[in-house]
Amino acid sequence: MLAFFQRYRELLLVAALLVLPAGTYVANAKQGRDLSALDKFCLALSAPVSRVVDGVLGGATALWSDYVALRGVHEENERLRQEVADLRSALNEGREAELENQRLHDLLGFARGDTGRLLAAPVIGVSPTHRRTITISKGAFAGIAEGMAVVTSEGVVGKVVATYGDTAEVQLLVDAASAVAARVQRSRARVTVRGNGSEGALQLANALRTDDIEEGDLLVTSGTDRVFPKGLIVGRIGRIDRKPYGMYQEGEVLPAVDVSGLEEVLVVVEAGVPAVEELPNAFLEEAGPLPVVPGTP
Repeated sequence: MLAFFQRYRELLLVAALLVLPAGTYVANAKQGRDLSALDKFCLALSAPVSRVVDGVLGGATALWSDYVALRGVHEENERLRQEVADLRSALNEGREAELENQRLHDLLGFARGDTGRLLAAPVIGVSPTHRRTITISKGAFAGIAEGMAVVTSEGVVGKVVATYGDTAEVQLLVDAASAVAARVQRSRARVTVRGNGSEGALQLANALRTDDIEEGDLLVTSGTDRVFPKGLIVGRIGRIDRKPYGMYQEGEVLPAVDVSGLEEVLVVVEAGVPAVEELPNAFLEEAGPLPVVPGTP
């Protein structure tokens, strides 16, 4: 008998595999009371297989559904990330436009003063060397020449030291070779402000030890150097070093313009006529009436 099963085991296995599904189908098609012993036997044999097949198919179906769902979630996340990036970019562009509009508005308000004829120019380059210079996008073709003052609505920036067709090089006030004639706005004392290569501080020079100068005093251009129009803000006195000897007092000046953040500047193409300052009443009373030139009305 054992030899018979060993000899025909493949054929018997195939027959069982064919008969078992057929019997299971017949058994499932019958009502419960019509099941024979063979039907019950077929159902008992096929139940574990059916559970395994159902589990495998159910797991595969669930896995596929989860994969499809995750794939959709991933694509949705990518789309949302792109939308967030686009919104951030648009927000940043709007902020930049707002800041630029404010800077240009300030420059326009300053240009309407009595400084003279001004020409606006964007900053397109910064010197990578120890020289503190910038390059602007206007040059000789726009009427810019060497020696012209460069300012912003906040104060003095520097002066033009070289011109080309469409660009010009500007020496910043903080450059070690730069100097500007100034006066203390409060006491009218004359001083010189020199650059020392540092963006954070300038050098106070040629200030007499007897001059009335205090920390916090505002310094403005005096106009005597024939470069910068009179009355432009240079900076404030940050520190005073009064020595008990010598003719001069030294100190530092905090610049009015942060040259590290320049984006647009104004070139004084033609200096305006400064307004006549009011004279103190005591001076007028001491000087008496102004002389009258004969033949004038």
